[in-house]
Amino acid sequence: MLYAKVLNPATNGKKVYGNTGSVRRATNYLEQEAKQAGQPGAEFFSTEAAGKLSADDVVQLLDNNHKGLGKDAVKFHSLVLSPDQEQLALLGNAPQKLQEFTRAAMELYAGNFNLKGGREPGEKDLIRAATIHTERKNRGTNEGSQGEEKPGLQTHIHVVVSARDREQKITLNPLGTADRFNRVSFQAAVGIEMEVAVGRVSIGTGLEGKARRQALESERAQDIQGRAAKTKKELTPEQIAKKDARLNVLVARVNGKLPDGYKLEVEQVKEVARERKYDDVFYRKLGLIERNAEAGKLTIEPYEYLRTGRAQKGTQLTDWEPQPAPPPLTNRLRERLSPPRNPSVGSSVDSIERRINQLASALKTSSKITDVRSEQERARDYEQEM
Repeated sequence: MLYAKVLNPATNGKKVYGNTGSVRRATNYLEQEAKQAGQPGAEFFSTEAAGKLSADDVVQLLDNNHKGLGKDAVKFHSLVLSPDQEQLALLGNAPQKLQEFTRAAMELYAGNFNLKGGREPGEKDLIRAATIHTERKNRGTNEGSQGEEKPGLQTHIHVVVSARDREQKITLNPLGTADRFNRVSFQAAVGIEMEVAVGRVSIGTGLEGKARRQALESERAQDIQGRAAKTKKELTPEQIAKKDARLNVLVARVNGKLPDGYKLEVEQVKEVARERKYDDVFYRKLGLIERNAEAGKLTIEPYEYLRTGRAQKGTQLTDWEPQPAPPPLTNRLRERLSPPRNPSVGSSVDSIERRINQLASALKTSSKITDVRSEQERARDYEQEM
């Protein structure tokens, strides 16, 4: 079965696949891998018309295609496409056929995005390049010693693709929520495409062919999900306790940015986290709730938002106005609210009457002060309201 994956730098190697800067680090790694396999260097390909590309060509191509992205924003994504040994044999392990398959796979990658306005991007909208590697080495499993070359056909394809479309108007993020890019659907579609390429599956044209492809992709997606469910390890009680302790800190931080009446209940957040098995989508959505609060926006039905990873009916966010700070006291008003400088006067009735008159005058000076209280008390109340 074909293995197709969008690599996440957080789990697949920050040093190699870090993607918030230049693509140079990734191309250097791919060059090094090629040289270790006895090749003079990595040879890249893109569209058929582009011909052969060098590593420098790829850097020039991708590093000049992230207009509008911030300094720390993701600039590109890395993918791996790995046919199994039987599929490689049926293709004759031919580079030309693998290049043709890669172009078809990237057409499916582009079409898998659900963009606003119903726009359907295609392969022509992508800025990307790929290279073919013919060897793999063991990572130290029971199958062989670490660094030992794996036997048989091990050809696979590395792809780097810009996070912006060709016009640099749209950000394409395959590691986002499933409603924008469903990675399981992508893997299933690419898997069926490989089966077609090697001749093990025949799909006709027209509506009948489209229906057959959709049915096969749906079946493949269920198989992928079933395999993932079997291999995923259950968290230990100690691991759950550690994650819940972290959530205590995260929720407290989020609540510090939300007004009263909209703060999150930490136990409900933990309940959702357990349902989602503390996955990346859950943590990303919790982070979005925090950033929205910082921007003066509230998330409607936050627990459902965390649970589903997608917006509900209607507008997901609603604006709220933080309560303005109390007006600063003028020097004159500050003097009138200050205690008498001569404490001996305070014991007399005349002093008390004079103090009352001072306070009455102060109330007339500022229409925004509605009760007689010290500046410290008002500041404390304001902090509590926020």
